Amino acid sequence: MALHAQLPPCPMLSEPRLRDTQALLLSGDPRRAADRCAHLLGGAPHAGTPGWQAAFGALRAESLLCLGDAGWAEREAAAAVRAAPPGGALVLWPAAVLAQTLTETGRYEEADRQLRDAARGPLPSTAYALPYLRARGRHRLAVRRPAEALADFRRTGGGVNRPDAGLFLHLPWRTDAAEALLGLGRCRQAAELVREQLARTAVLGPRYRGVALRLLAATEEPARRPATLARAIVELRACADRPELARALADLGDCLHDLGDDFTAGGVLRRARHLAADCGAPPLPARVLPGTVRPARYRAGTSPRRLPAAPRDDRPAASGV
Repeated sequence: MALHAQLPPCPMLSEPRLRDTQALLLSGDPRRAADRCAHLLGGAPHAGTPGWQAAFGALRAESLLCLGDAGWAEREAAAAVRAAPPGGALVLWPAAVLAQTLTETGRYEEADRQLRDAARGPLPSTAYALPYLRARGRHRLAVRRPAEALADFRRTGGGVNRPDAGLFLHLPWRTDAAEALLGLGRCRQAAELVREQLARTAVLGPRYRGVALRLLAATEEPARRPATLARAIVELRACADRPELARALADLGDCLHDLGDDFTAGGVLRRARHLAADCGAPPLPARVLPGTVRPARYRAGTSPRRLPAAPRDDRPAASGV
């Protein structure tokens, strides 16, 4: 049975406080989302139940990962995995967050083991499989298996389009798939998916808009990329997503280098690498974090020109990071 053919009800996904807290994350406030999760993990009437601990622990880990605190995200996700009810499907959610954290910090073999341990055999037809599929796709993308990643993202898209997908209705499978398509050299199809994602303005927060704009830049002519990446950087600063901000800065630095502005490019890339290192990512010269897109170099004959650097404030003061 295909994953999207049937998604049984998942009780925790209809918990109002979980939805309200996730809304903070989606709207670009990961700090408040993480703090509220911590409060609900310790003080709510149901805080001692395994399902509650696993679900709010997974959401807190997601929020911390957005803030660039990979160490705490890993600890919270691992605790949520341990808290999940034995033999249940809910474990797939915190396991997915843990695998994504390991992937973003360059620990690919550990991420692969986590993904294998969480799902031995066929994936169950449940909404909890959706974040797992996305995390597996992100891992496959990071280890340069874009065709397999694309298959996972398409399966995710088939599931999130159902009304019973719960909290996972807004998983950004289109931009994930677009990134895989870029890895396969299918730029036109990638651009179509990114534009579809950007058209969903009613449900897009600054984080998703920023990621979509960063990927849109990779499909554009070289001279247009800096302006699009500058828009992405504004959105990602607004939501305090430091790993994604590092990716956008890295793409801008590469773009400026390709356009011949090596002086400005060097400064932008240094800021990207410092930010990535501060988020716990390994120092990678070409790709600052797994997922950084390096577009094809500009065509021979394109005139390089000097372009303005991105604004320098890489840490929004309101975020506390």
